[in-house]
Amino acid sequence: MTAEIRIAGRRIGPRHRPYVVAELSANHLGGLDRALAIVEAAAHAGVDAVKLQTYTADTITIDHAGPGFVLESGPWHGRRLYELYQEAHTPWEWHELLFARGRALGLTVFSTPFDATSVALLERLGCPAYKIASFELVDLGLIAAAAATGKPLLLSTGMAEQNEIAEAIDAARRAGAREIALLHCVSSYPSRPEDSNLCTIPDMTQRFGVPVGLSDHTLGTAVAVAATALGACVIEKHVTLRRADGGPDASFSLEPEEFARLVGETSTAYEALGSVHYAPETSELAMRDLRRSLYVVDDVTAGERFTPRNVRSIRPGHGLHPRHLPEILGRRARTAIARGTPLAWSLVDEACDRAPAAGRALPAGALPVQRRAAMKERTLGLRPATLDDADRLLAWRNDPETRRASRSSAPVARNEHVAWLTAALASSDRRLRIAEEAGQPVGVVRADRREDAWEVSWTVAPEARGRGVARRMLSLLLGELDGPATAVIRQPNIASARVAAAAGFVRVGRAEQLGFDRWLCEKRS
Repeated sequence: MTAEIRIAGRRIGPRHRPYVVAELSANHLGGLDRALAIVEAAAHAGVDAVKLQTYTADTITIDHAGPGFVLESGPWHGRRLYELYQEAHTPWEWHELLFARGRALGLTVFSTPFDATSVALLERLGCPAYKIASFELVDLGLIAAAAATGKPLLLSTGMAEQNEIAEAIDAARRAGAREIALLHCVSSYPSRPEDSNLCTIPDMTQRFGVPVGLSDHTLGTAVAVAATALGACVIEKHVTLRRADGGPDASFSLEPEEFARLVGETSTAYEALGSVHYAPETSELAMRDLRRSLYVVDDVTAGERFTPRNVRSIRPGHGLHPRHLPEILGRRARTAIARGTPLAWSLVDEACDRAPAAGRALPAGALPVQRRAAMKERTLGLRPATLDDADRLLAWRNDPETRRASRSSAPVARNEHVAWLTAALASSDRRLRIAEEAGQPVGVVRADRREDAWEVSWTVAPEARGRGVARRMLSLLLGELDGPATAVIRQPNIASARVAAAAGFVRVGRAEQLGFDRWLCEKRS
């Protein structure tokens, strides 16, 4: 598990929404009032932090015009490094005011130091974390100076090889850093989305075992949102009041309204990640009733055979699962059934004297009833339920056919279900068992200790119905119990009543006190 870090009490890691940082850089255009206004605008946009850069032209380079000291490409083509940094730096005397304004707005302010003197200044101001810029990732002495403070450290990886990242992390840890995060970065200004290689983020997370974020220089918010979907824990973008005002970093900076959208979109992307989940969401449960199921689509008389003409798989989902259609065709109706009636096992004659499907001759000794009997006798076992079964149990419980047979037909919300399951597993007065057939879960059976008897109930997985699973798992559970057992069955749930009878129960009356029209069955001790 990748460790998390904390900056000013805010947790940063895979289990938390992205930590959004607005980079002030040179967008103050040399004006303190504008710098303070950007901090205020960033706070209103909902960011977690504003980051400064702490250097002077003399601490980051020298005043020289020789080879390498004049930029030959990019947005600052033709400018001397010294001249550019003179224009872009944030005066050190502003820092205390910017930190104070951030605190007043409930905003974290931290910085990127560029030498040991800037680390010392920031320590005096109570800087809660440090970022090492991509260009300084190779300056192991600077990394050590920042790491020695014991504050959380963000290392930007633009231009870096894998071994250089590992070397920087090692230098930070040897100097005392305990909380380290990496920021995937492309050091071009602006950078192109196609150069982002965001798939590096999950690989970097696994490879280095630390939280990984994105320091983004692309235009707009799309790359940052995509990075969030790939696990980025930190999102850093430059901020300005208006790009039209110009400045060294304006072209790849976001305006306040765009930053507010970035905060919202990355938060939504994080929430959408969720977890690996194959069961219906609570929001989908109402729609399950609109799935296909078996319906009588033409009036059927008592004793008439079911055929493709009078039974079809259609919407809505209140009838038997469509998988049962081959078992239904050729069998007879127990009673007269009107067109539009959802098909249920209680409407199907159990005699099972159905005719062979047209064009198929069944060999002697291979009648459908015999095949079904063989299915019923497949080996079945019980195991204790665990929290890993939560989504499976929820899907079974919210199946329309199960809900119609339950005490409450209302769908169950996932959070309520997980809370119930957690309590059930911790209770010594409850037995909850998963039935498995050939290693596959096919149902759940439950017993709750009451004052004078165990009360049992069961649910068969939709795909396992019609092959005797309920009777067999109920019989196995009864073998575990140390006394009599009862079962409350909703009338007219004929199938469940037959299961109880087959397991040794007898009907003893109605359970009027429960407020439902049900049968009460009791297993004689």
